[in-house]
Order: sequence, then C-alpha cells, then structure tokens
Amino acid sequence: MSGIQLTETTSSSFAPAADEQTDKPERGREVLIVQSLSKFFQRANGTTVPAVDGVSLSVSAGEFLVLLGPSGCGKTTLLRCIAGLEKPDAGRIDIDGKTVYSSVERIELSAQQRTLSMVFQSYALWPNMSVFDNIAYPLRNRKIKKAQVEEDVNRIAKLVGIDEVITQYPNHISGGQQQRVALARALVSGDALVLFDEPLSNVDAKVRKDLRVELTALQRRFGFAAVYVTHDQEDAMELGTQIAVLEKGKVAQLASPREVYQNPASRYVATFIGSTNELPGKVVAVDSEGVEVETAIGRIRGTHVPHTMNVGDEAVAIFRPEHGTVSAVEPTGPNKLRAVYRTELFSGSHAEQILTFQHKVYRVWHGEPLERGEEGWIAVDPDKVHIFGA
Repeated sequence: MSGIQLTETTSSSFAPAADEQTDKPERGREVLIVQSLSKFFQRANGTTVPAVDGVSLSVSAGEFLVLLGPSGCGKTTLLRCIAGLEKPDAGRIDIDGKTVYSSVERIELSAQQRTLSMVFQSYALWPNMSVFDNIAYPLRNRKIKKAQVEEDVNRIAKLVGIDEVITQYPNHISGGQQQRVALARALVSGDALVLFDEPLSNVDAKVRKDLRVELTALQRRFGFAAVYVTHDQEDAMELGTQIAVLEKGKVAQLASPREVYQNPASRYVATFIGSTNELPGKVVAVDSEGVEVETAIGRIRGTHVPHTMNVGDEAVAIFRPEHGTVSAVEPTGPNKLRAVYRTELFSGSHAEQILTFQHKVYRVWHGEPLERGEEGWIAVDPDKVHIFGA
C-alpha cells in the first residue's frame, strides 16, 4: 500500500479552491483513546508532581485536537506519553484499535511500534540528508520498495509545495520550507495519527499564518487524526476542531474553539483564552436569570454562571474587550461602570480604548475616544458577562 493513500484519491495540487469538493475522510472511527492517564515526576526535594493527572480523551479520524496551556501544564508530557517517548504511571492508550500502553495489562509498545507520525518543534531534520531522503526515511525504515518510495516522496513533496527544493539540504532552505519537509515526512507514511509538538513556533508570523491554512487543508484532505501541542491561542483557535485546555495536568475544558472562547468552564480557561477584563467583588443578588456582583467600579450583572453562587460569595465578573463600549454619557441600561480614560491603542483590525480605576486597566473596543484623564462609562451586555467564584 502506498504510504500516502489515506483516502480514495489524492490531488497533486495542494491548496483547494474555496468551492472545490475535497475527499472527505470516514468520520467517527476513534483513532486515539486515552483513559485515566497519569504521569508523575519526582522533584529534587522528594515531592511528587502530577504532570498528567487522570486525563481521558479521544480523537477520531478527521479530528484535530489541540492541547493548549501554559508551560508546565502537562501538555507536552501528555503528547510524549502518547508517542511512547515517556512511560506513564497509570492508565491506558489505544491507537488505531490497538492497545499500546496499559498499566493494568502491563502493555508498553515502543515509539517505533506505534502507528503514528510526529512533527517536532525543532523539525528534527537530518542535515546530512537531502529533502528527498529526509522525507523518504520512514518509508525506507518500513522496507517499502524503491520505486514506491520515489513515487510517494515526489507526490507528497508536490502536495506541500517543496518539490522544487527536493534535492537540496535542510540548511539551504528557509524555515518555512523546513517545516514543510517535516510535515511531508510525517504524512508520507500514511499513519492514522499524527502528533505535533509546537511545530510552528520557529517561523515568523506571516509564514505561521500561511502554514496554519496549509496544515488545515492537508488534514482535511488526508483525514488523519491530529493531536497538536501549543501555548499559542491563535494556533489553537484556527487549527482545532476540539481544544483541551490543560491546568496542572488535568483537562480544565474540552470543547470546540467557539465553545471554549464563548462559554469558558472556569476563570482559568476564560483568562487564558483571549483577552479579558476581570472585576472582583461580592455577590449581592442571585435570581433565575443571573448574578449581580458589587465591584470597585460599579455593580455588574452576568447571565453566564457555571456554578451555584450565593449572596455574599466572593466572585469575579469577566467580560471580553470586544463586548464593551466606552462613552462620555452615562448609559441607560445595566452594567454602567465608571472609570478614567487614558488612551487608545490601534491594533490594525481594531482600536482598544484604555481606561483605569485604582491602577487597574480595562480594555474595550467600541465607542469614541475621550479626552485623556476624563471620566467615562463602560457598558457591557449582561449576556456577555461571566461570573466565577473568586
């Protein structure tokens, strides 16, 4: 079987037009299943740290799962456990219908025995091998016939747009081209699962955006299941069909990018994904439609309350800058927050109005700039406000 024939047909032209009908992979087949996986590390002082703490998740063919979180949250350790580069302490991992790790059954397959490919942050290209030989390496390891190797490598190189540099060496091509070589090497084997360890972190912003589009198109065309580690929110939002936000080794929320952004499950998720305004205070009213919190700059009401709250509880009201409006005139609706106007920051796609109160900064996108030092009002719809426990 040819290494890259994951679907019935593959086009040699890479980027499909917006209205082009591409091959759709069979959906629903679970390629990766992780059950109650844990991995612990010992600190120098003897304390045990749970890098991965009872994580369970699954990824089906055609799905793109992003593991998102700050440094030390466990995302890279989880990826390495799936790849077979770290040995978990408990749990189970199934890949493409085969158990590759089980603490109960005492199964542990090596990385070479797992039907997956991996794209590393550093690309991990052999400098003494040409682009062709780098891509061909996994096929040759699997004893694929020479003619088939040549056909598969040339096809995938053209597909990812590096066929013109196929005879060159990695140090003679750009960072973006090196990333495409690493991607081609991962795809050429035709594995149902591809792992990505922050593969876009070493390219500039423009190339990074282009590669996101290309990677999405390739994943859609080939239909492999993907697990992608990053701390970059734009990567997560644009690439993922699902995002798992990790916090101290646990999954804080697993949902679509839109759901994670619009309906964060916790204060941690809300403040990690995108920009937010946080207003701490005390709950002063609770009813069937929401919660009101008394804060330093005014009373604010929110309708998104994921956990039960009572009057007197410490709370934090959160809303995003794009949901706020600044004005010199007192608004007529609820959620009228008084602050001092400072400046406007222009970001190209939008302008942020910056206001402060008692040295705390608030950012809103809408409304007209005021005079520096002038008191103004921030208004926000209660349906756009989330209330979490402090």
